[in-house]
Amino acid sequence: MTVLRVLRRSGARWLAPLAAVAVLLAACGGGTSQVKSFVPARLLVLGDETGVLVDDGSHDGYKYGLNDRVTATTTGHCLLLPTVSQQIATHYGFYFSACNPEGKDVKAFVQAQVGAKADDPATGLKAQLDGIAGLGSTDMVMVMIGTNDVLELYAQKAAGTLTAAQATTEATRRGAVAAGQINRLLGTGARALVFTIPELGKSPFAVAATTTDAGAATLITNLTTAYNTALRLNIDSTDFDGRNYGLVLVDDTVAAMVKFPTSYLSSPANTTTALCATAGLPQGCLVVVDTTTPANNVASNTHLWSTDRLLGPVAHTQIGSQALSRVTNNPF
Repeated sequence: MTVLRVLRRSGARWLAPLAAVAVLLAACGGGTSQVKSFVPARLLVLGDETGVLVDDGSHDGYKYGLNDRVTATTTGHCLLLPTVSQQIATHYGFYFSACNPEGKDVKAFVQAQVGAKADDPATGLKAQLDGIAGLGSTDMVMVMIGTNDVLELYAQKAAGTLTAAQATTEATRRGAVAAGQINRLLGTGARALVFTIPELGKSPFAVAATTTDAGAATLITNLTTAYNTALRLNIDSTDFDGRNYGLVLVDDTVAAMVKFPTSYLSSPANTTTALCATAGLPQGCLVVVDTTTPANNVASNTHLWSTDRLLGPVAHTQIGSQALSRVTNNPF
């Protein structure tokens, strides 16, 4: 028997079952078929002021962070320097009521609250979820909360009402509480984008705090890590995975921008001080362009942080890019 004949007979034995499998796959939608992208009927934003939009009375409102009220000549100011939630809304073609200068159908909704903390009975994730009617499989939910928790716990340690160990334990508990509510929303069939909190030990708040408390930045970093770790570990990996939610690593993004500032920010790149004063937010934090006195100009692309604890537009762009990658690549 020739080698060629052996190969032919062997090939026949292997190819017959493979052909049958191919037929079955074709019948079940296999073969060349592709996963269909999830397109939600509405977008819901949960969390703290990172996701809040404030209407100016004409649906051309303000965000917490930096607002460009100079570049646009008439309407649409709120669409400039978009936050992460605005970027996701734009991807789906959705509009928020507070930022809807053209009067389009509103399909994006803010449940987030200024000053919200994960387990707060009035503003926390449970209260925000309780306020949503009909949450289900046609919804995309963004969850961005925890910054105010970490800063509160640091303040309690600084005041002497908690030890560093107690504050860290409480940060872990609150991260687990947030994860529990995320499990709850995923249980409805809704999809989610879950955001870790920024590395707050690198924030202007932490930098300033070290002038009177040498260990402030280290403790705030530890609290951030404890919260984020508990958040990630307590999302139910048995029932939920990349088909249900996408994880966006804000802490990693901030760490990279601090380490390589000139790769992200325009000169003079600044990762340690706030671009805006915190007073009067959101309306008080505006891009200023004074052509007669260039030194008075406020640029939007030089600072990592808009305020001592809120990220600036460049960081939002970087985080938004990661979030959009999750939206388009996760098999929701």
